[in-house]
Amino acid sequence: MTRKLSDWNIFVKKVYTEGKAKNPNYEFKQALEDASKRKSEMKHSSSASGVKKHKTARKSRTGRSRHASLAGGKRTRRRHRR
Repeated sequence: MTRKLSDWNIFVKKVYTEGKAKNPNYEFKQALEDASKRKSEMKHSSSASGVKKHKTARKSRTGRSRHASLAGGKRTRRRHRR
């Protein structure tokens, strides 16, 4: 599974393809610098409104009881490193 590219990454790729079409020796490093200068051209699709936050997955507590049952019902305490 791959991540969705950010607006910035999409914009830099666009600048890179434009630069590479004009100059075969154009490097990605230069595209980053040029894109930084042209930030105002970048579309702002994910502005403050409409941004969804992903919920973080929580660990289930079922693992503890399962481990305890495998150990004959005895629970052992884990030591926390400080």
